[in-house]
Amino acid sequence: MKQKRRPGRRPKGVVTRGRVARRMAVTMLMPMRRVPQRIQPGPVPADETAVTYVGHATALIQTAGMNIITDPIFSSRILLLRRLVEPGVSFSSLPFIDLVLLSHAHLDHCDLPTLKRFNKTTPVVCPRGVGDLPARAGLRNVIELELGEKTRVGDVTVTSIPVRHFGQRFFLDTHRGYTAFLVEGGSRSVFFGGDTAYDRRFAEIGRKHDIDIALIPIGAYKPDTFRGVHCNPPDAIRSFQELQARWLVPIHWGTFVISYEPVEEPIEWLEAIRDELELEDRVAVLRHGERRFF
Repeated sequence: MKQKRRPGRRPKGVVTRGRVARRMAVTMLMPMRRVPQRIQPGPVPADETAVTYVGHATALIQTAGMNIITDPIFSSRILLLRRLVEPGVSFSSLPFIDLVLLSHAHLDHCDLPTLKRFNKTTPVVCPRGVGDLPARAGLRNVIELELGEKTRVGDVTVTSIPVRHFGQRFFLDTHRGYTAFLVEGGSRSVFFGGDTAYDRRFAEIGRKHDIDIALIPIGAYKPDTFRGVHCNPPDAIRSFQELQARWLVPIHWGTFVISYEPVEEPIEWLEAIRDELELEDRVAVLRHGERRFF
């Protein structure tokens, strides 16, 4: 017998306009939190690899003597959504960027005001159907990859890896692709997950590729329907294990309010799982502005 819902109660996992509006209003009123000690990432020797968490899906990967930045967003707002924490590294403190990776066209991953600040000759690697956006920002060296394709930039090889998400920036541009990337050529291989839910293909990817460091998103999973396109912390751990990576670096948390879970819940939940599974030496939690060598 189908259970009747009590009148006036919101079904679990259903997005209501009222909740969205309240969240956005609260976000607009929040002051942007300062990072106590913002670092200025210095050069990293070619035979070492370091990762710095800048915020959201923006990370600075330093490997093979190159400086690679992922889904860069240094703006204080995404439309009406205010940034909660300033970038862990200021844009002016970035080292010379050798490569930009764009996983997809969503506003919180492909930020045109930020892209306009890079040197116009900076190489950009993105999925099919996304190259017009960095080109619109004035970047002239744009490489689009189909899933499974690879390209060589400097001393690294970048491979497009399938994930579970969606690509359109607005409503009608459904032609835009989405991807993760595997960066190889340095002392450590780095998987950048971009934005993804758990994907059963990760086990096959883990068997096919030797992955050292996996940057995997852990936030934006509530309401429950969001887990169709985003990982929660248990999903991230499962993805990490099936990818057979040596280290997990969590991303996509604590920077913008784009879902219903409390801001600090994703990282606290992940740390609890890490401790329970005794993965302290393999789950590298980086706060905004923290860097770790691997």
